[in-house]
Formats: sequence, structure tokens, C-alpha cells
Amino acid sequence: MELVLGTNFDDTLVERVSDLPVRSFFAGFPVSLTGAGRPPYILPEIDRDGFRRHLKAIHRQGREFYATLNSNDLGLKEYGSGYLDAFQREVGELLDLGVDGFVVAIPALVQAIHRAHPSIPISVSSFARIRSVSQAEYFLRLGADTIILEEGNRNFPLIRGLVRAGARVEVLTNQTCIRECPYRAHHLNTSSLCSQPGGDLLWFEFPILECGLEVVRDPRQLISSIWVRPEDLSTYEEAGVYRFKISGRNRTTEWLDHAARAYTDRKYHGNLLDILSFVQIKAPSKALATLAAQGVSPTVVGPLREAFAGMDDVVIENDAFPPGFLRHIAATDCESRSCDECGYCGAVAEKVVRIRGRPPSEYRPPGPLPAPVGLLEAFGKSAANGSLTEAPETKVP
Repeated sequence: MELVLGTNFDDTLVERVSDLPVRSFFAGFPVSLTGAGRPPYILPEIDRDGFRRHLKAIHRQGREFYATLNSNDLGLKEYGSGYLDAFQREVGELLDLGVDGFVVAIPALVQAIHRAHPSIPISVSSFARIRSVSQAEYFLRLGADTIILEEGNRNFPLIRGLVRAGARVEVLTNQTCIRECPYRAHHLNTSSLCSQPGGDLLWFEFPILECGLEVVRDPRQLISSIWVRPEDLSTYEEAGVYRFKISGRNRTTEWLDHAARAYTDRKYHGNLLDILSFVQIKAPSKALATLAAQGVSPTVVGPLREAFAGMDDVVIENDAFPPGFLRHIAATDCESRSCDECGYCGAVAEKVVRIRGRPPSEYRPPGPLPAPVGLLEAFGKSAANGSLTEAPETKVP
């Protein structure tokens, strides 16, 4: 087993996990030419000296570092004169800082890196949304060697096919994105564009609110989501996967160490959400509280806050999962069946999920809610300049 761990650029993290099978770390500058897959406002600040120093700490432990250049949208800037040359300069500067490999989502950038640096390993980001062997093979022919799976990480026919095709498969373990998320494309584009120069135009990513509302309406989605339990890593190893990615480069050193140890131990006793991202409830609740304090659209914000408040105390009791949980899912054709038709994750949720101490059957989802789309502008930084003053019931200081 190899772990691939997000880093917050705290050198102490490298020391703390030195006894774990962490093969690689990954991260990037909050803002870069291509963007790095996370909005800058959630990431730690890092300068070039700190970046270089952290990579030296990683290399002293015999580990590798992959730089995230994994945006899936460049805003058409790639067609501009000199863009590719600027990209190659950025790649060269990162290599000079000590970077060992890259995480990339756009085929043209994979090709550009491989053409200039054919020996440098390239992982295909989850932002590329690989969902078939044929799709992965295009990237492999362009020079990539690793396929990172997030949305497809419970699709075992796909996983086995990727292994047969010669790909090194890396499974993202601890994201809580909902199954077949309809907001995913918008979210990835948002993260991509806002981490590029001049793109930091928002303080909250609206698709997280939309995703969170899906969970608020149907807590069964806490179980059908795309995370992986530490106890189920062996199911992937049997399919030929030995590389597991733990995200959280915006988290504390203590949290990253805690999550990495759980996956190393292949077991976790307690609330599974302690080692998962679970941004869908906490982040929207905080953002809506900010809007409420500003007096923004109370007839929309108020009911949404109340709906999220109903999920303010959620536990997934990891020890309560039935034996063979993932094996059952692996044998189910989830891509062509609805959750209502199958019912398995709903039955598991009843056993393991507790909302304010009660099972989902005793949870009362909110009634009809106002459409949140009217809040889009409120999450932009321009809102502070009065761009929302014409919206009904809106007041921005």
C-alpha cells in the first residue's frame, strides 16, 4: 500500500507521518498560471522559499512531491500568444524547486509536459473525470502513467479495466461528493478558474451549497457517496490498486496525520466523518450565516439556514457497517440503477447514520425550499461593492 497525502506545507507534517506508508505528497501554490484545483481562499499561503524548504523536508524522508496543475478549464487563455511558453516556464520553475511529478487534467498540458520532460511522471487528475478505459488510454498515450479516480472509485469493472490497460490507478479515499453529482462539472470549473491569476472573484463555491441541499433532503446520500472506508482497501488491492490518495491540503497537520493513520491501520473506530471531507454541511452553514449577518435575501437565506441546521449533528458509526459493505456495492450496477430501486445504501444508512442521535427514518427533511440560485452573486467578492443592491431583500454593507 502507498498513500498519497495532501500537504498544508507544514514541515511538521512530514515528520509526523514518517512512520507511515506515505509515498507522495501533493499540493500547489494557491494561485498559478493554470490553477491548482482548489480555491485560494481555503489554502495556506506559501512563498517560493517556503515551497522549496518543504520539498527538501519531503525528500529527506525519501518521499516525492507532485505539483497540482490540475484545472480543467483555462478560460481560453491557452489560445493566447505565449501561453504555452509561459506554462513551460512555470513547469521548469517548479522542477527547479524540487517537484518530482505533476497532477494534470487537460490533455494538451499532459502532452506539453511530456514533450519537454519525458521522464517526469504525470498523474491524471480526478478533474479529468475518467469514467472509461478508452478515455484513460488517450491520456496514457500522451505521456501520463497514473489515473486518479474519484467519481469512479466504486466502479470496479472500470478499475480492473484500467489496471489491465497498464495504468497505475490511484483511488481518492476521503471525499464526500454525492453519487453522480449533477453539480460536479460546475464545481470543478469554479475551482479551476478561481485559482488562476485574476480569478479569485468569490469567497464561497456555490455548487457546494447545491450539493449540501441534496444531502439535507436525503441523508441516504451520506452512504452512497464516493468515499472509501479504511476497512475496505483490500477490495481495491484485489483489483490491482495499491495507491490511495488522502485529500485535505486545507486541513490542519493533526487532521491529516489522523486520517493517514486510519488508512494505514485499515480501520477506524468512531465517526467516519472525522476523516472525510464532509464540506457539504459545514461550509454552506457557515456561508449562509455570513449572508444572514449581512442581511442578504432573508426569505431565501433564512429557510436554507434552518434546513442545514437540521443536519448540524451527524455521525456515521464506522463500526456499525455490515460485513462486506463495499463488496456488495462492487457487485451492484450502480450506474444503471437508481438508489430507490436498489435500497442497499438506504438500509445501511439506517444502521450507521445518526442525525442528532437518531436514525434517518426519524429525520424529517425540510419541506419546499426557496431556490438558492438567487444567491449566486452574493458569493462573489464584488458583492461588497454593491452589485447586489438591486436584488430583492438584499443588503450588503
